[in-house]
Amino acid sequence: MVSRLRKTLTVQERAAAFEHTHKVAADALEEERRLREEKSGRLRRLRLAARESASS
Repeated sequence: MVSRLRKTLTVQERAAAFEHTHKVAADALEEERRLREEKSGRLRRLRLAARESASS
């Protein structure tokens, strides 16, 4: 006889799914922060270069 598919997750499966989702979200947040810092650094360097060339 074919067993019925289980439709509900166990407590451990729910906890694992939550941890995975949390890790993915934290990784995405860290990547966004890193990209924002890199962009800010590039803009800061461009502004300094423009200021130095304007004052020369």
